[in-house]
Amino acid sequence: MKLEFSLGSLMLAACLMVAGGPAFAAKGDLKIRVPKSAPLLQGKTLDLRFAKFAQGIWVTDGGDCPAPNIDRTRAGSTLAIYRGLLEMQGRICQVYGAEREGRQTQRAALNCLMDDGGEAIQLVTVQPRGAGGLMVQEGERPPVQFRFCEQITPILQTAGD
Repeated sequence: MKLEFSLGSLMLAACLMVAGGPAFAAKGDLKIRVPKSAPLLQGKTLDLRFAKFAQGIWVTDGGDCPAPNIDRTRAGSTLAIYRGLLEMQGRICQVYGAEREGRQTQRAALNCLMDDGGEAIQLVTVQPRGAGGLMVQEGERPPVQFRFCEQITPILQTAGD
């Protein structure tokens, strides 16, 4: 027995399968979408990096400098900011929207990858404090005062030494 299908019967079969078939979710359907900007940053000209005043390795206690590896420090005692990255113990974050440099205070929206494999989205505010100080506020938490520890040398410069 030979079955023959015409274009019309093929289209009818496809329509019936789509209309009457079960709905399936595919991998990634429930994936979180990162907003293009945090509500506090909407309508502002944004950059993808931190201001120059915030770049470097910062510590809460001057005795902790020079800082060991950031991931081996006490939680909240050390942070590193370099261009569009912020690293603290337990997470590394990438800027996806920051106010333009040239102000005394800068807000940045971050997408963070946690050491435990989770992800987080947060808003960070950085503000210089006197000579060698930086005030950092994560979201609604109270601000924390950091002291400048050292510059971060780009890897290309260290390779030439």
